[in-house]
Amino acid sequence: MVFHPIGRRLSRRALLQGGLAGLVGVTSLPAVAQRATGGGRLVLPRRPAFAVPLPTPLNGSLELDLAAHRQLLRFYRQAGADAVLAVGSTGEMLSITWPEALQLVRSASAVFGPSRTWASLSVGRSVEACLRGAAELRQAGAGLPVVIPGLLAGAGSTEAERLLLEVGRGIPGPLGLYESITPFHRALPPPLLGALAAQGHFQLLKTTQGTPELMAALVAAVPGGFPILEANAAELYAVLQAGASGVLDFCAACFPELLHHLCRQWPDPTRRPALQRLCRWIGDTDALLLGSLAFPRGVKAVLAARGLAIQPFSRQAVADLTGDQSAQVQDLVRQFRALSRDLGLTPVF
Repeated sequence: MVFHPIGRRLSRRALLQGGLAGLVGVTSLPAVAQRATGGGRLVLPRRPAFAVPLPTPLNGSLELDLAAHRQLLRFYRQAGADAVLAVGSTGEMLSITWPEALQLVRSASAVFGPSRTWASLSVGRSVEACLRGAAELRQAGAGLPVVIPGLLAGAGSTEAERLLLEVGRGIPGPLGLYESITPFHRALPPPLLGALAAQGHFQLLKTTQGTPELMAALVAAVPGGFPILEANAAELYAVLQAGASGVLDFCAACFPELLHHLCRQWPDPTRRPALQRLCRWIGDTDALLLGSLAFPRGVKAVLAARGLAIQPFSRQAVADLTGDQSAQVQDLVRQFRALSRDLGLTPVF
């Protein structure tokens, strides 16, 4: 059987230009993302890790739906997520107030614990704002505040390096870097990433750069053990082969069971050829969620179709899903269930 989301595959450039206006019974937690005693180091598994860009449930009045948020967190925990990123792009960062962001971080940390709760510095438009925001995120329970270079540094690369290094010096403990897409996209070139990694405070990158060649260049620029998680790569299999440390993508938000399977099978080289089909499906699904489905409603609609108590409401100026888009959502869920059967997986929902 061939699995492919409906609609054409979009190029990375088309995705960057088009899709975004902004950014459970319980099992034991995975061993991941904990700070070593005394070192302030972020530790991820030796196998590829996957983190979930956490959607933000809203009710019919467009207020936070914290009950649905807690259900989502339990779902991702049971599905084996190594960490969650609160208030990132899938969390509609630009439409969430800072007090709401802190509330969502507290909710995430209550389920995943601080070391597995990462949170975007959505207020980080200056060094001072990053310093204050990181302290507040840590107080709310986020072990990894994540700086958004394009939000902080819209200037040239020299100015970006100066500002990011200043942030790193001013914030104790590990920090992450988050390459957003629109409206403030800034990809970190390998030399700049190498300089930030060498400082020691920045200890993780979520990149959107997407090609195996760029991934290999990024990996070569940083010290061994510096995690680089890929988001929404069309060539996921080749990107992992090039050295990516894991995945943080929209498919993880919708179908975390598949990412769990991929990351735990990957360390055995004899099993990798059988994972190429799964990687293609994940890449095609990310393209669909970024492209022909109305982001961020599409991610929420898929979760609702799976049986979770989240509704496809958004504060962003995004139209309701059309009948054709709703059919795409249902087809995607059917494909997921068929693929899960083929892989011998039992979906959480």
